[in-house]
Amino acid sequence: MSLRATLEKYPMVGWGLAAVLLIGAAFLLVRSRGVEQQELAETITIRCAETGKEWKMTRGAVEKQLMMRPYPINPDEGLTNPDTGKPTGFPVDHWKEMVHVLNEDRKVAMEDAASSAAPKKP
Repeated sequence: MSLRATLEKYPMVGWGLAAVLLIGAAFLLVRSRGVEQQELAETITIRCAETGKEWKMTRGAVEKQLMMRPYPINPDEGLTNPDTGKPTGFPVDHWKEMVHVLNEDRKVAMEDAASSAAPKKP
């Protein structure tokens, strides 16, 4: 008996399968959001290249500052030092990798936006 014939004969099997898939998708969505929120709430230590002063920021605040900059983000330009107002603050760990990942994400987003805005050929 084919799948189509089975679902026509027993429609509750189809509804049950749909419910299981929906619950699974909801579970994965909720679980992935929790991980992302934990990563963005992580505290990062920032050190000033000029003075050596350190301060702490959440990863979400760091990424927000970086996303507000024009593309591509220059990895040699740090975060704004709250005391001097100059972009001399760099996270103690993984600065270059963070900037690289954000640049790649923005590049993909810009390419997707450009391809969806382009007129489609008939």
